[in-house]
Amino acid sequence: MRTRFIIASILLLGLLGCGSTKDVQQKQFLPKPEWVKSKPSSQTYYYGIGATRKTLDANQYMQNARQNALADMAGEISVNISSNSVIHAFESNLNFSEDFTSTIKTQAQQELEGYEMVDSWEDAENYWYFYKLSKARHQELKEKRRSDAITQSILLFTSALKSRSQGDVRLAIIQFIKALSPIKPYFSEPLPVEYNGEQIYLGSEIYKELAYTINQLEIVPINKNISVQMGSEVPTSQLQFMATGYPTGPVHSIPLLAAYSEKPIRNNKQQTNANGIAEFSIDIVRSKNSIETFSVTLNIDDFLAETDADPLTRKLVKRFNLPNASVIINVTTASFAIITKETVLGEEQIPPLLEEGFKKKITEAKFNITHDTQNADYIVTIVAVANPQPETEQYKNVLVEGSIKMQNKSGDIVYFKSLEGFKGRHFNYKQAANEAFREVCRKCENSYFREMLDAVAKR
Repeated sequence: MRTRFIIASILLLGLLGCGSTKDVQQKQFLPKPEWVKSKPSSQTYYYGIGATRKTLDANQYMQNARQNALADMAGEISVNISSNSVIHAFESNLNFSEDFTSTIKTQAQQELEGYEMVDSWEDAENYWYFYKLSKARHQELKEKRRSDAITQSILLFTSALKSRSQGDVRLAIIQFIKALSPIKPYFSEPLPVEYNGEQIYLGSEIYKELAYTINQLEIVPINKNISVQMGSEVPTSQLQFMATGYPTGPVHSIPLLAAYSEKPIRNNKQQTNANGIAEFSIDIVRSKNSIETFSVTLNIDDFLAETDADPLTRKLVKRFNLPNASVIINVTTASFAIITKETVLGEEQIPPLLEEGFKKKITEAKFNITHDTQNADYIVTIVAVANPQPETEQYKNVLVEGSIKMQNKSGDIVYFKSLEGFKGRHFNYKQAANEAFREVCRKCENSYFREMLDAVAKR
C-alpha cells in the first residue's frame, strides 16, 4: 500500500508541474513588431493602427482596437476644401466652423470599404490591430459612390426647380434639402457636372438655389400695429401674416413659427392657407407693459422634419437667414368707475373704506380710475350696510351686508358677489362696525378683486 501511495504522489506532482509550465508559456508573447513601434507609410496604401487596454471581455477590447484602427486610417484620408464646395460657401459667408470637416471625416470612416487586416499583436496589458487600404481601391469605390450620389441629387434638384417654377415653394424647399443629403459626404468637393448644357458645381448650386428660394420669401403682417386692452384676447382677425415674394403671388402651405414677447402661446405653429395667410391668436393679454411684440418666422424645423434630414444637413440648413415679421401690440388699460354706498348704523361712512380699498388695488394693477361713468370700461357698484345685532354680554355686534356688482359698457353684469356674514364685535357699535368693514376690505383685496380681474379677462 505504501508503494502505491508513493507512486500516486509522484504522478500528481508531475501533472501539477506540467500545468505550471503551461501557465508560464501562456504569459509569453511574441516580440513587438515594427509596425507597433513606428507606423509605416506608403504611396500605395492607407494604414490604420488601433490599440486598446485589455479587459476581462476579450471580444470587446478586440472590437475597440479594430474601431480605433479604422478611425486612424480614416484620419489619413485628407479632406481638402474646394473653393467651389458647399463648406467653402459657408465658411466665406457665414463663418462656418471646422466641426463640419470633422463630421465629414467621421462619415468617411463609416463608409470605408475594401480594407484588409495586416496583423494584430498583444502584450500583457494592451491589444493592437493593423489595417491597410489600397488607395487605388479606395478611390475607385469613392468614385462609384460619388457618381450614384450625384445622380440621385440631380433628380431631386431638377424636381425642386420645377416645383418652384409652378409656385409650390414649400415642396421646392423640401426637395432642395433632400437634394443635399446624397452628396453630404462630398460637401468639401466641387462636384462639377454638366446640367442643361452648362457646367455647374452641384453642391454649391443646390445651396445657392435653396438660399434664393428662402430669401425670395417675404412674410408681411396684415396689421403692423394693433391696440389691445389689458385683459382682452387678440383674435385671429388681428394677427394675420401673408407669405409672398414670388410672381405667382401669395405662397400657400408655408409653415410659420410665432413668438409673443409677454409669454409663450398655444398653437404657435401655423401654415399659410390657399390665400397665403396664416392666423394666430393670443388668449389673453395680461402684460403691464405699454408695448409688446408678436413675431413670426419661417419654421425651418418643419421642413427638416419632413425631409428626415440627418444632423449634418440640419446644421447646414439652419444657418440660413430666415424671413420674419413682427406686429407691435399697444397695450391699453381698462378704466373703472366706482360707485359706493357705504353706511354705518344709518349714516354714510367717511371715508368710504371699500371704495378706497378698490381704488388702491385698481391702481396697483395699472388700470385707470375715472369718474366718467358714461365712458368707463367697467362700472363697479358697491353697497355695504352695517346694521346692529343683538348684544352678547357687554359686547356690541354689527353685521355688514350688501353686494359688489361690475358692469361693462353695454350694461351687462360681468361680476356679482353678495356680501354676507361679515361681523364686528366691540364695546361700542362704531368700533364694531369698523371691524366688520375691515374684514370686508381684507376679503375684497385678497379674493374678490382677483375674481373681478378674471371676469374681465374671460369676458
